[in-house]
Parts: sequence; C-alpha cells; structure tokens
Amino acid sequence: MKVTFGGNEVHLFGKQLAEGDVFPEFDVTDTHLKDVASTELSIPKVILVFPSVDTSVCSLELLTFNDQLEALPDFKVYGISMDLPFAQGRWVKENAGDYITMLSDHKFRTFGEVTGTYVEELGILTRAAFVVDKDGRITYAEYLPEIGREPNYDRILEEAKKVF
Repeated sequence: MKVTFGGNEVHLFGKQLAEGDVFPEFDVTDTHLKDVASTELSIPKVILVFPSVDTSVCSLELLTFNDQLEALPDFKVYGISMDLPFAQGRWVKENAGDYITMLSDHKFRTFGEVTGTYVEELGILTRAAFVVDKDGRITYAEYLPEIGREPNYDRILEEAKKVF
C-alpha cells in the first residue's frame, strides 16, 4: 500500500492487516508504565493508531472520538502510538481524554510490526484504525493513504456499533 507523509512516500514495515484477519498479539505499555499484553485488552474493541499526541491532527482525532464515546460508554477504544507513556498521560490529563485507553509501542515495538503500521523512515506509527469483534477478528481496517489526514470517524463508529 502506498502511504505518504506530507506528500512524500514512506514505507510501512510489516504486513498490513485486512478485514477477516485475526488481530495479532502484541505487547505495549500503558500511561502508568505497566506492560500490557494484547490478550489483556477487552474485545470487542476499536484500535486507533496515530503518530503522536503532540500533533494537531492526532489530537483532533482523539478529541473527536473521545467526545463521541461519552454517549457510548460500552465501547472499548485503545489509542496506540510510539509516544512515551508520559506524553500520552499528559494528553489525557490536559484534554479529559477519559474514554480512550492510551497505550505506547515505544518499549517493545511489536505492535507496529505485527500490524504493518510502523513507518520505517520516521520511527512512528502511521494513522490507521481497526474494529475487532468478540472473536478477535478484524471487521474494519483503515490505513490512511496520507498520514496527516483524519480517519473516517463515521465509518469507524458505524462498524464498531455492529460488534458492541
């Protein structure tokens, strides 16, 4: 898949996932520096993958989802980036991001590889979204062709409502 950042082509490391695939296992770190295995995460779930909480588009994406999730308390949504847990925790505190559980791939660096979201040239994760059903299968997968663009919020929530 061709992906660009600021109009320049970049390369994603790993195999991109598709609808119907079983979501692979991985390890990440939460905002309290606790290691978290993917098997500990709730299913069904929505996973939002983004480059950094400290960019305007990523912050807007998280704020948009967080606002919509207030009315959907049963949804389990995880935000994953290469940001340090401290940066993610700061973002949550400053933005009242109570409905998205932030997780970092900075320590283990397995999430980006097993989901094909690691941008080799930049050392960040690309922007992507996944909806995973109760059986651990992907029912929706979106890799943004331009990392600086926002995902299809309505489509992600529409697909998530089918599995929650």
